[in-house]
Amino acid sequence: MSDDLKLPSLADWQRLFDDKAYWQQSPDAHFTELMRVANDLFGQGAIDLARWQDLKTQAEQLHQRSPDANVAEEVADPDA
Repeated sequence: MSDDLKLPSLADWQRLFDDKAYWQQSPDAHFTELMRVANDLFGQGAIDLARWQDLKTQAEQLHQRSPDANVAEEVADPDA
């Protein structure tokens, strides 16, 4: 295995989840990346099915809020 290949960690998933700029700019890509990392964590055995389902639920809830958040931010600061 290459030294360049780094397996994701739960901390990586959390950093990605907390990345508000990425979430606001591209909610679909953000959600897809969250799920990719969660799937990788589950696949490598770093998390169990219950934790994977929790991460999936968190990602889905955040993704569902993204259109509202973007509209609210645009209304609050149209020049942003």
